[in-house]
Amino acid sequence: MRRIMMFLNPLLIHNQKRRAQVEEIAELLSGYGSDVHLQETLSAHSAGQQAADAVAAGFDSFLVCGGDGTVFQVMQGLAGSEATLGVLPFGTGNVIAQNLRMPRDPLRAARLLINAQPREVSLGEVTLNPTGHKQMRSWYFFIAAGMGVHAALMNFAPTGQGKRRGGRLAYFVGGFRLLVDHPIQPFQLEMTTIGGATRTVTACEAIATHVPEINRWRSGGDPFAATLRVAWVPPTGRLGLGHASFHALATGKSEGHSGWGNLPFPQYVTVTRMICRPLNGTQYLAPLLVEADGEVLGASYTVIAASDKKLKLLWPARPASPQISPKEKSLSS
Repeated sequence: MRRIMMFLNPLLIHNQKRRAQVEEIAELLSGYGSDVHLQETLSAHSAGQQAADAVAAGFDSFLVCGGDGTVFQVMQGLAGSEATLGVLPFGTGNVIAQNLRMPRDPLRAARLLINAQPREVSLGEVTLNPTGHKQMRSWYFFIAAGMGVHAALMNFAPTGQGKRRGGRLAYFVGGFRLLVDHPIQPFQLEMTTIGGATRTVTACEAIATHVPEINRWRSGGDPFAATLRVAWVPPTGRLGLGHASFHALATGKSEGHSGWGNLPFPQYVTVTRMICRPLNGTQYLAPLLVEADGEVLGASYTVIAASDKKLKLLWPARPASPQISPKEKSLSS
């Protein structure tokens, strides 16, 4: 019998409808012989320790009822363990669920997870302030991590009721406002390729991806490889960054294409590590923010690398004609 801990983001299941969905999913899993416990995350920073404590208490399976940010926090306590992690899309972006080809309806997603098999995926690792000037700290990530305006968007995007009501539109509105208001600032980007060669460039945007898709963007990452697919943009202005973003989202054109007025295209490279650091002698109007899986972690100096830690992620099978048990029929009626 599986012992399942369902972690709930209290901000995302605040209404009665979502709470009822969670309880329905728990009843569904119990009907298949699992020992199911519900646990709200006490805070974003405590979720990882809660997960680690649950592993120590004998829980072997975890389901996250929340968005990618909640998955990110719980994952900190599961990376490298034998526990399996499943995702139920209760969030806004639900990028992990997108890459697993899961439906956005949490109950339908739960049905797919009943017979899902764990697949061992690679993780990335973000280390902030590794120079020794400040306290060093690391996080694991699955989707992407980087520095630049996109990280500022994660910090800028509304939270709470505003985010839940605005959904993905909140991010698009926020992104447009950032292109108008936020300073586009250069930083040094040092990349180490698979062969061990090192390349140092100046960039204004860099994101290391680990999944094939992030909403409309086909980033080309590989969740099973111990590498990261980096997209970066050389120093440019607002029009240039908008041009690069458009082609990343809409056309897929990258370095090597000729653009109007020498505007930059996104550039791509597969690496095992990248280092983002401020340029010497540059006065920054705003902090150079660092994000991982949509969570802003800090500023200024970071190492983003492929990690040696793995994660056992429940990967749903998609049979042509999924069987629905009498128990499920009664729950969904």
